[in-house]
Amino acid sequence: MNRSDRLLAIITIVFLAFSSWSVFAEEELPLQVDARLRVERNHGLRRFFERQIAGGAAIVSGRMHNLPGSETALVTLRFDYRTNADIALDELISQIVISTENQDGSEFSIASIDPNAIPLNPNRAPLYYSVTLYTPPITRGEGYIARIKVYGNYE
Repeated sequence: MNRSDRLLAIITIVFLAFSSWSVFAEEELPLQVDARLRVERNHGLRRFFERQIAGGAAIVSGRMHNLPGSETALVTLRFDYRTNADIALDELISQIVISTENQDGSEFSIASIDPNAIPLNPNRAPLYYSVTLYTPPITRGEGYIARIKVYGNYE
């Protein structure tokens, strides 16, 4: 085996190791919330949502607010966890993905928030996140779709 063959073998092994690692990492992030909101194009109109985070009692709520100029929207999220249970596990939020889509379902803008696995503790302070996204160009006031996905688990 010559030097170039050994180099190719090493690169292949490294590539396979990292690709299997990324598949394993994706399996560790269960999708707990998948919210779709229809947002009207009107400036100042706020679209509110609230969803329970799967697997427990934590709640994510948020608002989508079109900003002046009609090219961007502000998304604010609030994670809260209230319970009367004697034993409650922390909610670990691994990733938050927020996107805008046109009426055909084509993704227009996307943002990912990595909260560094900050735990959402039961009966403690809520967590807040926000992001600004571009909104798709809309004709005839049809509006657009906002999608919020939360990945994590209770531990």
